[in-house]
Amino acid sequence: MHKEVLRLAALLAGIALATSRIGLIVHELVAHGGMALAVGAEVIDVQLFWFAGGWIRYQYPDPSLAGVLAIAMAGIALELVVGAALWLLVRGRTLGRRLVRGMGATLVIHATWYLATGAFHGFGDGLVLYRSLGDARIPVAIGAGLVTCAAAYFAAKSVLGALAATLPGSTRARVIGVVVAALLAGGLHAGLTAGELALRSDPTYSAAMQPQRDRNIALELARWQRDQAARGVAIDDGARRVERARLAAKHKTFPFVWLLAVATAASVIAGAVRTRKVEDERITNRLLALTLGIAAVSICAVIVLDLLLM
Repeated sequence: MHKEVLRLAALLAGIALATSRIGLIVHELVAHGGMALAVGAEVIDVQLFWFAGGWIRYQYPDPSLAGVLAIAMAGIALELVVGAALWLLVRGRTLGRRLVRGMGATLVIHATWYLATGAFHGFGDGLVLYRSLGDARIPVAIGAGLVTCAAAYFAAKSVLGALAATLPGSTRARVIGVVVAALLAGGLHAGLTAGELALRSDPTYSAAMQPQRDRNIALELARWQRDQAARGVAIDDGARRVERARLAAKHKTFPFVWLLAVATAASVIAGAVRTRKVEDERITNRLLALTLGIAAVSICAVIVLDLLLM
């Protein structure tokens, strides 16, 4: 049982790494970069993290809101198109085909999650929507969040039963095995992502992923410190903490990202409950090797592109 759980964890880790690395290239280079060129901008800098996200920087001589929005939304839009195509066009009941459909659903979940949380809280690709839509961003975020939950439900309903069927034992043992394998695979990817971000410490990426609330707090705190200094008032760490706490309370926002996280988890559970029992199918050495091979090639492709574009 332990061996099969580890094989499943390796399979899921390979799928996660392959999906995220291929998705990164599609999102940043093909979508953002391609759209920037299409509207007349010039791409001047690109950063691809080996395990995390990335960004492009461009010059737009005659910018328009429509052009800026098109560049900002291109990555999410292309992820949605590719994800939906994989989900709708790949058919069959084999484990491999179900996993490919699951990859498509994962792209849809990532795209709509990123859109919903970014537009609501004002970070990443959603920052332009946050600033241009004002309060109208809220229904946009809610709508995108509902798509996230729907994709999570159908992905769980379609794929989790097939994953459980790769493990021996009772239903309870299989469920526990799938959860353990998913945690191991997710933990590996999360650890690689967090470790790389900590080691590379990219200020551009950190600034892009900072919610607008945090930007507002930082700006007002800096203004307060300048005002205090102009008055000749000495500022200690305690006074700074008190002022930061006051500003945090002033700019308190609805915890949409946490609500969406809970709703998405509930959707996965609901889909798992509704999944149908499928015929047992063990993870073959060929499928495992193919998945890990694609993951390795995807990581190498990101590394090579990152080094070439530095």
